[in-house]
Amino acid sequence: MRKLLLATAATLIAAAGAAYSQDAKMSFFVTSVGSGKGADLGGLKGADAHCASLAEAAGVTGKSWAAYLSTSDTDARDRIGKGPWVNAKGVKIADDVVSLHSDANGITKQTALNEKGEAVNGRGDTPNRHDV
Repeated sequence: MRKLLLATAATLIAAAGAAYSQDAKMSFFVTSVGSGKGADLGGLKGADAHCASLAEAAGVTGKSWAAYLSTSDTDARDRIGKGPWVNAKGVKIADDVVSLHSDANGITKQTALNEKGEAVNGRGDTPNRHDV
């Protein structure tokens, strides 16, 4: 399940910067809504802009956001920085890229929060909005 979560386009990771939100250290969130165009996010640049827009609407400013997405030329792992990653409630998700991609990461249904610090409906919820 954790590997499925990492593979989704909705998982977002901050590259760098300061923020003002539920927790100023927030550097990881699952998007609360899509772009409205299905999987057409306008490439990596458009996906990153969607992430930034959601974060800014939630009061998180001054960060550069990278959607956890890959292309044929770019691996998502190479886009997200070195860590650590922390959710909107201040819970550490992972210290580094290796731990983020291991079974020991801190991604659970309870910690994979959206940009507003809210849980995302997943397995066992109606409607199920994510594979969390």
